[in-house]
Amino acid sequence: MKWIYVVLAGCMALFISGCNNEAAPQENDAVEEDAEAVLADVARSSENSIAKADMINTSGQSIGTVHFYDNDHSVMMEALFNEGIPAGFHGFHIHETGVCDPNASDGPFTSAGGHYNPQGTNHGSHAGDMPSLYGLEDGSSYLLTALDRFSPQQVANEQRAVIVHTDANNFANIPDRYTSDLNNQSGPDEETLKTGDAGDRLACGVIEPSR
Repeated sequence: MKWIYVVLAGCMALFISGCNNEAAPQENDAVEEDAEAVLADVARSSENSIAKADMINTSGQSIGTVHFYDNDHSVMMEALFNEGIPAGFHGFHIHETGVCDPNASDGPFTSAGGHYNPQGTNHGSHAGDMPSLYGLEDGSSYLLTALDRFSPQQVANEQRAVIVHTDANNFANIPDRYTSDLNNQSGPDEETLKTGDAGDRLACGVIEPSR
């Protein structure tokens, strides 16, 4: 974990030094304070691990981990994949059922059910909707984000699953000026409102409590 914080700190330092060439001193101070606050948040949250998902691919091989941390009024989520994530953006969600069966009859990891959505909202506003995961050319990926649509207790104790999808997630953001060739309907259709058109499931991990 420590090397991740070093990388983050280095990125923050580069960002700050870049701003120093153009921004006023007051702006530089504000940026530096924000960067320090983010790093402090990450370091503090890492000591409050509440849950973890060991991610497997459709062959059952371990390719990464997703950690959840208690972060005061939110949940900090940290995903680290060393391999197995194709280059580009991928839909990344918490699904309702903590079962990751790569040989499920309806397709790999369909055993995890749909998106975690206790409020019954459309896609983009599901409790389980998370920012997209971005795969690098070497198959690795890293994402750190804060989530506030569920409590630490919910993510740790409700036996859910984390899913990485094969395709990018459009978050059901389809303007009305676009019309489907299939049903002549404008805007997002029913399937898009459920899934964001993120495609099949390429990785899955059951969320288990850390303590």
